[in-house]
Formats: sequence, C-alpha cells, structure tokens
Amino acid sequence: MNVMWVSFARVVALLMLLACVRLPSAVGQEAAASLAGSSWELVKFQGSDDTTLTPDDKSKYTLAFDAKGNVTVWLDCNRGRGRWKSEGPNQLQFGPLALTRAMCPAGSLYDQMAKNWNYVRGYVLKGGHLYLSLMADGGIYEYEPAGAGATTPEQGSDVPPRSGAAIAPRGPFVFSCAPKLGGAASPLKITYYSTDPGLALIEFRNTTRPTFQALSGSGAKYECKDAMFWEHQGEAMLTWSGVDYSCKRSAGK
Repeated sequence: MNVMWVSFARVVALLMLLACVRLPSAVGQEAAASLAGSSWELVKFQGSDDTTLTPDDKSKYTLAFDAKGNVTVWLDCNRGRGRWKSEGPNQLQFGPLALTRAMCPAGSLYDQMAKNWNYVRGYVLKGGHLYLSLMADGGIYEYEPAGAGATTPEQGSDVPPRSGAAIAPRGPFVFSCAPKLGGAASPLKITYYSTDPGLALIEFRNTTRPTFQALSGSGAKYECKDAMFWEHQGEAMLTWSGVDYSCKRSAGK
C-alpha cells in the first residue's frame, strides 16, 4: 500500500509540475505573418570573409514554411523536413533536419548548407528577398520567392510565395566613403533593422554584409568579422576588409 501511495504521489507531483510549465510557441505571430505559407529559392551565400557562393540552379535549393512550424527543403539532390520556430522579432531557428542521403555532384552546396542548418539565428525580409543570418557572423543566405509553379517536396503542390516584413526597415541611407590613405570615394548604403541585437545591412563596393550593433560610447556602431561602421551626427568611420574609410552622409539621403 505504501509503495502504491508513493507512486501515486509522484505521478500527481509530476502532473502539477507540467501544468506550471509554459511551453513557448513554436511560431511567433510576426514570423507566422511573414514566413508561414511562403516558399523560397536560393540566390547566393555571402560569407563574412567576402566568399560568395551561387547555386548552379536556384530551384534545386528551396525552403517552404507552413504555419504549424514545419519546413520542407530541397538541398540539391536531397530533400528533407524539419521544424522552425521564432521566439522574437526577426529571430529564426531550425530544428534537426531529416534528410535523404543521395550523393550530390561535385560543386554542390549541399554539404555546406546541411552543416550550416542549425546555425541559423535570424532573418530579414528586404526588397521581397529573405536573408537568413548565421550565428557568430558566419554569413548570410539570400533567397528570393520561388518561381511560378514551385512545389514543396512534401506536398507536391503549388505554394504561392508571400512577402512581408516583421520589422519595417529604416533606410537605406547613403554615405560617400573615401579611403583615409587617399583614393576615390565610393557610395555606401546602409539599412537598419530593429532586431535584438540590432542588424544593419551594408552595401559597399559590390558586396553586402550583415553587421550587428555593438556597444559604443556615442553614436551607432555596427560590426562583423571584416567590417565596422560607426556613425555619429552624419559622419562615420568605416573599416572594410582591413581598409579604413571616412564617410559623410549624402545630402537628402
């Protein structure tokens, strides 16, 4: 009798504990509004070290999100299914991905993308494109809406692309940046996003880099592995691939 009572008490205690635990929603409201029901195909990968990788065929690398937290993917010659969640504005994480294991041809992006899958930590929607950022400034994957007639591996039916923005961007703001050691100035565009931490996409010298807000005594400072942008009252300092620039805000921009 005592053994039965102890077992019963343990079960009751466990149920009471579970009742007190609030499980986070897998899909936040803002993310559901902007990502759920959308499908995308890969444009390129931009590394923080200026590495740029492009697929031989965009339609071989696709993502499709549903409102229940499921994501279906094509990674070249393999397809898979997993879970996605967003616990805050512009935050995104993927769960383990169940993938087929076909041997893709040389030059495939499959190995890299499968390796990077669990390192995605954020997303931004800009100009109708989806940008997925990796943790520790690991780089950014750029996607565009899937073309007409695109299908998901799971459903085999059309998934109409949807676009939207969980967080409205500020910008782009235009600066003219000249090397401190002399040379011609080049235009720089920067667009800010109110994420946590703050995100800024910098377009400079035919390259786009995601930078994240850093602590500063004054002004706004954003940085990544090979870039730093520090603005204060319309003027800015820029370090880009080891070169220092002085920047001034373009009038009216």
